Amino acid sequence: VAALPASSINPQQLHKPILCYICKTPYTQLHFFYHSLCPECAEFNYQKRQQRTNLVGRIALLTGGRIKIGYQMGLRLLRDGARVILITRFPHDCAYRYSREPDFEQWCDRLQIHGLDLRNIPAVETFVQDLVDTESALDIIINNAAQTIKRPLAFYQHLLQQEQEASQILPDKAQGLILSNGNTATARLPQHQSVLLETKPNYQGNLPAVTSDYFPLHHFDADGQQLDLRPQNSWLLKLDEVNTIELLEVQLVNAIAPFIFNSKLKPLLKRSPFAKRFIINVSAMEGQFNRESKTVYHPHTNMAKAALNMMTRTSAADYAQDYIFMNSVDTGWITNENPYPKKMRVQAQQDFYTPLDAIDGMARIYDPIVQGIEKSEPPLYGHFLKDYAPYPW
Repeated sequence: VAALPASSINPQQLHKPILCYICKTPYTQLHFFYHSLCPECAEFNYQKRQQRTNLVGRIALLTGGRIKIGYQMGLRLLRDGARVILITRFPHDCAYRYSREPDFEQWCDRLQIHGLDLRNIPAVETFVQDLVDTESALDIIINNAAQTIKRPLAFYQHLLQQEQEASQILPDKAQGLILSNGNTATARLPQHQSVLLETKPNYQGNLPAVTSDYFPLHHFDADGQQLDLRPQNSWLLKLDEVNTIELLEVQLVNAIAPFIFNSKLKPLLKRSPFAKRFIINVSAMEGQFNRESKTVYHPHTNMAKAALNMMTRTSAADYAQDYIFMNSVDTGWITNENPYPKKMRVQAQQDFYTPLDAIDGMARIYDPIVQGIEKSEPPLYGHFLKDYAPYPW
């Protein structure tokens, strides 16, 4: 057993109590890992980060598995023995990221990466049909991909360049992970071909060009994403400020694509040899009605998450009859979506950092699967889960 950090043996004390992010209890004793959780919640959440289960023989479909929560989810599924069918708009960059893991050789033969833009519904439909035709079964669907902040093409330039370069310099094993361009689930992805809709001729959804100063070359955030210095983004848009195409894109990625996966892949889930199958619709508090406070911003993303939750609320009982257990899960506060200037100002003035990280978000998504497999009683279904427990819609 690894030794605990010295800070966990001699915990620091705050001069003034603050409220726990989760249970709202005042506390003064700092946990060695969490700065915004009381000792009890911190210990519980730290243990949840570590939980594992046996997924050997199971097949999981994971959308948005390239960075952040999705990347951590992909790693956990693979390390617990699952075969993972992963969807991303940037397959070569995704393969490169996974290939850098120290245990890559242990699970690389169970990872398949498919380039697919979930805003391209005909491609989504074709991809799904090909899965039905070629896969023997499916055990887990995790609808993790989401569009929250719409970015201009300049934001993606370094990724598009990396896609071209990675296809030439990736090791054979990493290159072999990439199986499709979204038209079928079995065709190889042509080199240099991007699935990103912003690169397509006459695409109407491109944002107006902005100064390159907002996207400084070779400046990336903690997730390896292009730094976006724009003073305004989707998170601060009001109803009359949301472009119609952005409204539609958000619905397509956050609600319509999950609807297609959950509905049209049901035959594969029913063919699973395992008694318990799982659908996780990754949601957020922004889609919740039962909340005391609601800002006037980003109504389009609120609508999309609310729609996703309604799919769970409506269809989970029906799917449970076929031993397919569907839940919506809030990942917790992982990312500060505010524009960069506001985010930096709040961080400097209030010393604010989000209370949870990507592994915490992954653990929340994974928990209903782990508990469903490990416990003898019927798994939960039809719930909105927050902080590992059912929560009001």
